[in-house]
Amino acid sequence: MTGAAIGLFLRKWVLPLLTFGITLPVWVFLVAGIWLWWDKTSEVRQAVDKAVTELVAGAQLDALNAELVEQHRLRAWSDGKADEASKIANDERAARVHLETTLTLTDAERRKAEDELAVLQARVDGLVDQQLLDSLHNR
Repeated sequence: MTGAAIGLFLRKWVLPLLTFGITLPVWVFLVAGIWLWWDKTSEVRQAVDKAVTELVAGAQLDALNAELVEQHRLRAWSDGKADEASKIANDERAARVHLETTLTLTDAERRKAEDELAVLQARVDGLVDQQLLDSLHNR
């Protein structure tokens, strides 16, 4: 009697509950849930997950190494350009100092020539000095 009561209970309450569904019976969802739970705990799934994790980590390391190499190359290029710009700036600075020195000397020479001209113009005797006379080609 107890076996018949259990069978009747299963047929009347459990079977309709397991086969109830809109498009799929409920037992399909239960089987899928058990499969997913069992698949998560299986050693094959864990081995696959580990292999995928190692593969992704290896790819990430390769990408980071490639990025690091590119950053080193870019740093070397920018350091070279900075050295080149520094050399150009030093050359321009030296040229500016040389030009300023030349202009100072030129100003001093101009003042000296003006002073000599003033001395010559200040002479009232009308005589030409010997050095100027010797420099004339058609005497």
